[in-house]
Amino acid sequence: MFNLSELKHNLMALPERSEKAVMSYGKTSAAQLTAKAKIDRPWTDRTAQARQRLHGDCKRTDTGIRITLSHGVDYGIYLELAHEKRYAVIYPTLQHEAPKVMEGLRGLFNRL
Repeated sequence: MFNLSELKHNLMALPERSEKAVMSYGKTSAAQLTAKAKIDRPWTDRTAQARQRLHGDCKRTDTGIRITLSHGVDYGIYLELAHEKRYAVIYPTLQHEAPKVMEGLRGLFNRL
């Protein structure tokens, strides 16, 4: 027998379940971006602070979620922009990994 109340309950829970799934995926992706950036950094560690303080995050916004990757040191901007960007890690990591993140998100939506 078909249970309409169960169907209604499941449909009402779908937006919340979807948001939780997307946030979970975003946090996992942010952690993976951080790990990739720490491994692929083009500079030589002197104090290890720049590497250790690279940070990925996922936050909910009005229009969806935002995944960020940033430096935690004040001289991170110089690593990214000075010396003809030879020591940049943020933009190259995002440029390389963004298609993979988006493909994974498409797969998540297909499963929902």
